[in-house]
Amino acid sequence: MMTRSRRGFVLVYSYVSMSTSEDWSVPLLLYFDASILYAEDNATPRSAAVGYVFENGSATLYTGSIPIDAFISSAHLEYRALVEATRKLAERTESPRSLHIHGDADDVIQTVDPSQPASSGDRITRRRVDRIRRYTEAIPVVTYRSIERGHNTHAHEAARAGHRSD
Repeated sequence: MMTRSRRGFVLVYSYVSMSTSEDWSVPLLLYFDASILYAEDNATPRSAAVGYVFENGSATLYTGSIPIDAFISSAHLEYRALVEATRKLAERTESPRSLHIHGDADDVIQTVDPSQPASSGDRITRRRVDRIRRYTEAIPVVTYRSIERGHNTHAHEAARAGHRSD
């Protein structure tokens, strides 16, 4: 399913895949990732997108992809992926019993995890960290885990699906 919404002056398109048997009240696993496509010189970014996947341990409940028109760095894109995923979760009327966040961007995981001594550096990062924490504050248990890139393939595929074809 393709959805379209307007945020400010930027149109945001997202590719969404939903399971027909949604049980969001169980503990949820969230995987997030970002993707950048480069021009032939392998230095000039052509396209950026973020993706995320919600699972309940036995099935994929939701997959989202969003193309990003403007970005600063790959790290900022990773934060953006987590913001979009947690925003989607916060839009639901019921909260899961627990949320277990997985990503392959170690710095993002450490900065967002309130139990870690890391701090967010620039203003954009601080704002995104605040939003992620606000979106997850109603969930009784939230854990953060850094995983190897090879264990994040579903989220990576979701992020790659978000690239515009034009």
